[in-house]
Amino acid sequence: MSAEKCNGAALRYVAAGLKTKGQVMDYLKRKGFADSEVEEAVRMLEDYNYINDTYYCTVYYKEACRKGRGRRRIEQELESKKISRDIIRDALDDFLSEDNPDYEDVIAETLTEKERAMRIAEKMTSEQKSLGKPIDRNFCAKVGRRLMTNGYSNDIIYHCIGQVMKGQRDE
Repeated sequence: MSAEKCNGAALRYVAAGLKTKGQVMDYLKRKGFADSEVEEAVRMLEDYNYINDTYYCTVYYKEACRKGRGRRRIEQELESKKISRDIIRDALDDFLSEDNPDYEDVIAETLTEKERAMRIAEKMTSEQKSLGKPIDRNFCAKVGRRLMTNGYSNDIIYHCIGQVMKGQRDE
């Protein structure tokens, strides 16, 4: 094949939506392009800023937060998209740092990890009560499993379960 065809295929692929460097490389290799052609095409896309893994991480993080996911799960999903763990951690640490000039907007948009987890726990509790079912140990375990699946840390999970149990005692 040729470098020109490889560049064209790469441009068409990224035109369909935001992609990572690893996704582009895998796509081009599946299409049968030589490693040298793939590397050249990726360099061209990076030069024009058509692929930027750091930017991809921040965009993906915002969207995943809207879906109620925790940082641990978000990092795993980004790794599955062929982004190195170092790039993910650096990008998210910088993005969520108070040194980020947009920090207040980021937190307002994505909420804190604890706030997102509490929303899930509160929604589950509300649904459980509306069905007339008890808020007991089994239900708290279910909340914990849901939060763990969504990638929240143990301390946040325990906090949320504690709040659910406290709310039950207060009633």
